[in-house]
Amino acid sequence: MNDGEFLADLLQQVAARSAATSDFSETAFASVVAEALVDSGAVPGFEPAFFVHRGMRIDGYAYADDEGTLDLFQVDFHGEPEVQSLTKTSLDACLKRAETFFERAVGGDLSFEVDVGSSIWSLARQLAQMGHSVVRIRLNILSDAKLSTAVKVLPKWKKDDTEWAVRVWDLVAVGRLLSTGEPEPIVIDFVKMFGKGLPCLPANAGGSELDSYLTVIPGDWLAEIYDLYGGRLLEQNVRTFLQATRGVNKGIRKTILEEPQMFFAYNNGISATAAKAEFDPDGNQVVVNWLENLQIVNGGQTTASIFNVMKRDKAENLDKVRVQMKLSVVRSDLVNEIVPRISLYANSQNKVSDADFFSNHPFHRRIENFSRNVWAPAGEGSQQMTHWFYERARGQYANASAYMTPAKKREFEVQNPRKQLIQKTDVAKVLITIMCMPHVVSQGAQKNFRFFAENVTGQWGEEGVAFGEDWFKGIIGATIVFRTLERLVGGAEWYAQGYRANTVTYSIALLTYNLKSRKQDIDFLKVWNRQATSSSMNEALLHIAKQVQLRIISSADAYKVANVTEWCKREKCWDDLLQSVDIRLGVDLEKDLIDAEEKDGVKRAARREQKVLNDIEAQTYVVGRGAAYWSKLHKWASEGLAMTPSEMDFLGVAANMSSRRIPSGPQSQRVMAAEKKARMEGFKE
Repeated sequence: MNDGEFLADLLQQVAARSAATSDFSETAFASVVAEALVDSGAVPGFEPAFFVHRGMRIDGYAYADDEGTLDLFQVDFHGEPEVQSLTKTSLDACLKRAETFFERAVGGDLSFEVDVGSSIWSLARQLAQMGHSVVRIRLNILSDAKLSTAVKVLPKWKKDDTEWAVRVWDLVAVGRLLSTGEPEPIVIDFVKMFGKGLPCLPANAGGSELDSYLTVIPGDWLAEIYDLYGGRLLEQNVRTFLQATRGVNKGIRKTILEEPQMFFAYNNGISATAAKAEFDPDGNQVVVNWLENLQIVNGGQTTASIFNVMKRDKAENLDKVRVQMKLSVVRSDLVNEIVPRISLYANSQNKVSDADFFSNHPFHRRIENFSRNVWAPAGEGSQQMTHWFYERARGQYANASAYMTPAKKREFEVQNPRKQLIQKTDVAKVLITIMCMPHVVSQGAQKNFRFFAENVTGQWGEEGVAFGEDWFKGIIGATIVFRTLERLVGGAEWYAQGYRANTVTYSIALLTYNLKSRKQDIDFLKVWNRQATSSSMNEALLHIAKQVQLRIISSADAYKVANVTEWCKREKCWDDLLQSVDIRLGVDLEKDLIDAEEKDGVKRAARREQKVLNDIEAQTYVVGRGAAYWSKLHKWASEGLAMTPSEMDFLGVAANMSSRRIPSGPQSQRVMAAEKKARMEGFKE
């Protein structure tokens, strides 16, 4: 799409989000873009905090305590059908408003001028307490305009002991972000950044797939690269795991500050991949001038720690630090296939080995398949059945209709309404909420998704029988409840701007917890069938939500926590609400509930049905591959030691199948498992 076409598409997304959440267009635009930025790793998080007053403006923030980095967000939303220009004058005005806000908040007087209990009040109080420890501020400007070509360099300067930088996410960057999941290509130009290339020693010619090199990168180079791209450098599959625990390693800090020359000897180094590279020969070695799509697949903790020591400790001896690096340059069309495998093996010694869940786990493919093939009942007043479109990868929705004719695109959007677009983090948020862990949800999309991934991976087993069509319908029913309450809270007269996300997750969790104590639950399948919540459900949840909001504000103050949003991330907040909120359920709500025993029976039947479907799918796959293919795999396996005797037996059954004799469902499952293992061990067709 060109800029005009994308702008029209973006405005439709914003309108759909605004209608679904009862938000103003500016707020809806901010949430659409910020969610994508968090998902890409470009920013560590986003807490909405709308505030405009006397030369100040803030639309949101995120604070990474381990890095001493404060991200501030401002929205420049025009909402016009014609592409607007984001000028230098506008940028300067945004910057001045952000500076004034920060100085007033740190000075301590701003919290006395805003509404007590609001999200900006929480942020102002937090900055008054710890603002002097902020070493870096990044002003993120989110705009539906296009950055003027007259703006050649974005401002970057130091004021007192604080570094300031401006990052602009304009129409072009947002378009790339929403279609590909990445705001801009990662290009490391060593010559431009550091004045020279990085010497490397060719270590392995990987043939047509990849080439490997060994090198030693200076610590200050690595810190500067991380400063530029942050979490986006961490390979997508393990980004969430690494970001969740990327604090400064004490051993690394001590070595840098006291024995920088010993870092190479003490540290295991990092492993990295790139999609493209430019090399120059230099005797027996080569010099890499630039890398495209650099990804650190192992050593994220090391990289983040070096950067943190540079910023927090003002370390000036990073030029003495040397970090060994194994670099694999992977053919660009094989990046998505090979890089996750390199990451998986490189991190096999720790919990990150479960990271395969993120891109390749069959859970995502199954939910994607349900979302494309299971028709949702028509809502009240409509005859049109629809799909709830699940984006396994960001940009799938836009790409699905990108090359359709206008008529076909309209048909697609009717059958797949934007308001029914769901992403991985949406499913994670809803599932962990109904598991009664709202404090985990409140920790942000990345940390919550990490918890969700571990939970689902543990429950999946070998066949994922717990995640069948009824589970999909149920999680969509729960999503409808979640989104309905978001809209109702946003429109309530008592709503305090900025705490809706916390209020919603805690309210639904409280209702669910209370019902479970009575051996009941919300009948989410009934919500799916209606594609809406009942008035009695809405009334009960709104009654709880009003109490929740009042209590999280008052209890944060009682427990001496300056920022209410930070308080909501603590399990103590959940414990307090369990004791403080009065749950009163009307008789009318009974029709929306299901007994625990009945629900367990439905789940058991669904598991049996999914097991049968899994067997049928496995048989279809094995037969479709054909005996000749399995014979080739069986022969390859017989020449090595990768397979167990039982795995060889199952491959033999597939290799000798005929039209009269095919492997059973369970046998086909074992054949597929053996094939997956063989591919991991190097088998190729």
